[in-house]
Amino acid sequence: MNLIVPGLACVCLLSASAAFAQSGTDTCHVYVVDVRATERFREKTDFDAFVQKSKPEQEAIVTAAGVGKTYEDFATTVGEEELTTKTYAFPKRKQVITASVFYTDESLSSTRRRDSMLIGLSVAAKATEDAISAPDAVVAEISYDENTDVVRIKKNIVLDGRPYVVGMECRCK
Repeated sequence: MNLIVPGLACVCLLSASAAFAQSGTDTCHVYVVDVRATERFREKTDFDAFVQKSKPEQEAIVTAAGVGKTYEDFATTVGEEELTTKTYAFPKRKQVITASVFYTDESLSSTRRRDSMLIGLSVAAKATEDAISAPDAVVAEISYDENTDVVRIKKNIVLDGRPYVVGMECRCK
């Protein structure tokens, strides 16, 4: 009897540690789109000529038009109960964008896996420790496994009477 109990304990520990099998990193980025600048850009741009340009030339034209900003990619830490949070200054405004990615196996079980990924985005006067828990956050949760490819969230906001779209996209490995 004494041999069975320790053996059972080992099996339980192995099962618990294997519950979140994925590890490594995913790559995410945050972006802001100025809706009015985008509308003006569409009205003034010859799209046939625009699509003929190289990608760096297109990006330079879009940046010069003030359409929006894409922040640098950041790597997340994939693992059970791992939280990655990044903050960014909102372009030409005083607000702060907080972006968070959290992995767990206790929140959203699917028929194939127990693991899930939560992503959250918040825009506020100051940064928060965790965008997923922020009162104004937009949050999505997805079942997370080796077939998870990409997830995106977007938030429509108005600052000083001007509409913006703020989003985050994560590419999963």
